[in-house]
Amino acid sequence: MMKKILSLLFFCTIFSGISLAQYGSYGAFRSFRIDAGGTYSSPSGEELKSGYGFYVNPKFHMNDNILLGVKYENIAFDSENDSGLNVPEIVSYMATIDYYMTTGNLRPFAGIDIGIYELGTMEVKIFESKDFELGSKFGIAPKIGLSFGHLDFTLQYNMIFDQNERFDDFNHTSVKLGFHLGGGKN
Repeated sequence: MMKKILSLLFFCTIFSGISLAQYGSYGAFRSFRIDAGGTYSSPSGEELKSGYGFYVNPKFHMNDNILLGVKYENIAFDSENDSGLNVPEIVSYMATIDYYMTTGNLRPFAGIDIGIYELGTMEVKIFESKDFELGSKFGIAPKIGLSFGHLDFTLQYNMIFDQNERFDDFNHTSVKLGFHLGGGKN
């Protein structure tokens, strides 16, 4: 876990230097911004119920249309359902890329997030309580959205690969409503 976090921080540092060198002070937008907001997630399988969470996503403008960043997201699912599963949360650490179609105040965009999902431990209560360590899994999350001023609306599908065959219902659709600080026009 610590190696993953250090690798992510190293990537962010290198990424920051490259993007600032590439983008510099030209362009219509400031080079750095931070996105944050809430998310509602609905799992694709029947084992889990919907959940709520939050995300933080610092980004750099590579040019006026392309933003690169890193994202931390935490989603807490309903603690228990009829099947006896108890999955408290899914945490993700992602590299992000967004392409904005316009440079006006209303900016539709599309993008993808690539990274690690920490699935943690799942508790199953059927006859007796048993814990299953689900671990870290690689995944991708394509997205589309709309940015209006400093408000953001995003629809995203999270695909988590190499899940345990018995518990493979952690893919989920997220609806995000958030805001961003910085990154406005010069």
